[in-house]
Amino acid sequence: MENKRIKAVLWDMDGTLFNTKRGIEKALNDACTELSFPPIAPEAVETFIGPPIQFGFRDYYNLPLDRAIYCAGVFRKYYREKDYVLECDPYDGLTESLRELKGKGFFLGVCTLKKQDMAERIVEKYGMAELFDSVVGTDADDRIKKEDTITLSCEKWGIETGEAVLVGDTEFDPLGAEKAGSLFIGVTYGFGFKTKEDVDDYRNIGTALSPEEVCHIIYTYNKEAV
Repeated sequence: MENKRIKAVLWDMDGTLFNTKRGIEKALNDACTELSFPPIAPEAVETFIGPPIQFGFRDYYNLPLDRAIYCAGVFRKYYREKDYVLECDPYDGLTESLRELKGKGFFLGVCTLKKQDMAERIVEKYGMAELFDSVVGTDADDRIKKEDTITLSCEKWGIETGEAVLVGDTEFDPLGAEKAGSLFIGVTYGFGFKTKEDVDDYRNIGTALSPEEVCHIIYTYNKEAV
C-alpha cells in the first residue's frame, strides 16, 4: 500500500510538548494529604503522568477503579484551584520546531488525555495558541480516548487520519494512533519511552531524541511517500 504524505502533526502534551512533572507532583502531594494516603515516592511520580491520572492511583495504591476515579477528582481539584496546571515547562527546541512545521504548511494539533480546559490554559500561557490549529483534550467523564482526539482533530481539517502523525512518549500514544489509523513518532525525552527499543515495541515511523528530530523524521518520511 502506498504511503500518504503527512499533512498534520499531532502532539501529546505531558512529556512531549511540556515537562509537567513539577505541577503534577504538587497536586499529587496535596491530594494524598487530603486522602490520608502515604506519600508517593519521588521516583514513582512519573508513573502518574501520561495515562489518565486515575490509573496511576489505581496501580500505585492498588485501588478499585471507582475509588481511583474519586482520587483523580481530588487531584484535579488542587491541580486547577492552585494553578498547578500552569507549573510546567516547554521542552528545549519545541517552539522553534512548531514554528518551522507551521511555516511549511502542516496542520498542528494537541491531542491529550488532559482535560480540555487544562490543555487550553497551558497552550495559552506559553503563547502557543497561534501555533496550534486545534487543541483536543478529554471530557469531564473521560469518555474521549486518545484515538478520539486524533479523529476529531483530523475531522476539523478535512483530512484522513492516515495523513496525520501523532508524536508521544507513552504506550497510550502508539496504541491510540493505531486505533485511529494514523502514524506515530515516539520521543524518548519525556516520561515513558527511554530508548528506541521501547518505541519499537509499537508501530512507528521513527524515534526522536528532541523536537528537532521529530521534524527531520517527518521530512524524511514525506520525501519517500507518494
